[in-house]
Amino acid sequence: MLRDELLLAWWRLAKLPGVGSVTLGEIRQNLSRPHDLVSCTTAQLESFGLKASAAERWQNDPSLSDGFDVVQRWRNQRHCGVLLAGVDPYPEALSSLRDAPTFLYYHGDLACFRQPMIAMVGSRNPTPYGAEWAQQTAAQLAAAGLTVVSGMAIGIDGAVHQGALKSGRTIAVLGSGPDVIYPQRHLGLAQMVMQKGLLLSEFAPGTEPQAKHFPSRNRIISGLSLGTVVVEAAIKSGSLITARQAAEQGREVFALPGAVTNPLSQGCHQLIREGACLVQNAQDILQELNLLPEQAQTQLELTEPVSAAVPVLVTQVDYSATSTDVIALRSDLPISQLLPQLLDLELQGWLAQVPGGYMRLK
Repeated sequence: MLRDELLLAWWRLAKLPGVGSVTLGEIRQNLSRPHDLVSCTTAQLESFGLKASAAERWQNDPSLSDGFDVVQRWRNQRHCGVLLAGVDPYPEALSSLRDAPTFLYYHGDLACFRQPMIAMVGSRNPTPYGAEWAQQTAAQLAAAGLTVVSGMAIGIDGAVHQGALKSGRTIAVLGSGPDVIYPQRHLGLAQMVMQKGLLLSEFAPGTEPQAKHFPSRNRIISGLSLGTVVVEAAIKSGSLITARQAAEQGREVFALPGAVTNPLSQGCHQLIREGACLVQNAQDILQELNLLPEQAQTQLELTEPVSAAVPVLVTQVDYSATSTDVIALRSDLPISQLLPQLLDLELQGWLAQVPGGYMRLK
């Protein structure tokens, strides 16, 4: 377990004005190991690029220790703790980033880090098809032995965590303190993640969510992972930012194609044009990452839904909104007979009612 003395030394350094993740990372690279900061002199810190006045303040200003008691209390709670960059079990893939967060506050099971990690992100207002695909694919990836990482937002993120929890582990990276669940509607989901996965944040306990926190959070989502899967995203969206951060970090980027008329597919199509890997299912992702040994293939097959003959009427409905008039023309059924059948197929999970008609889900 990390000593308070070591954490406090880095806490005080991080509290200095103008010292951010990049500067802290550069100092860490200059040390043989993070533990050596405790015995650093002001002259050594100056040689690492810190201003003389800042180095002197780090050593002598008691106000820099303000707030550290919150960290100590957090560490004393069951299944909670703080990870320090460069010290096991802090994930090595994340630690290698130039702007890696110095601290990671967690609540849950650190065994999540022992598996390969894959990020899945997407729209906060997905189509039913996108949400269903995200949940099913996350479940299959988790069953194949991957830890699925997302950001706990409404929409695709929530579907991803729910799917992964069905068959394995998931990590939710927050844009707030690890004890401040946002959005509130995901409080129940967060409690499930704490039990079977991991809540993770670079922000100290008690930190409220702010808009500026989320791009910062996104670099952790992609930085933890071998690759990032974008399910649905508009051209201007946080999901595309995450994908581009993944590419800059040297990680794989995957995108789910969709209907050309769907604005939420435009971001994915743009990523594919830029070189992202087009994926249709979990197997595509596992194959691209060379993570599809025979055992994983067996696990994946076990999670596939039992195959069933597709009802003829389902084939008359597109994977995008299809009006009842169009379905009636294609099926040659009067509306009075069509509507009850559509309702029945919706209850069976084949279709979803959406603005403009019905959409096929599988």
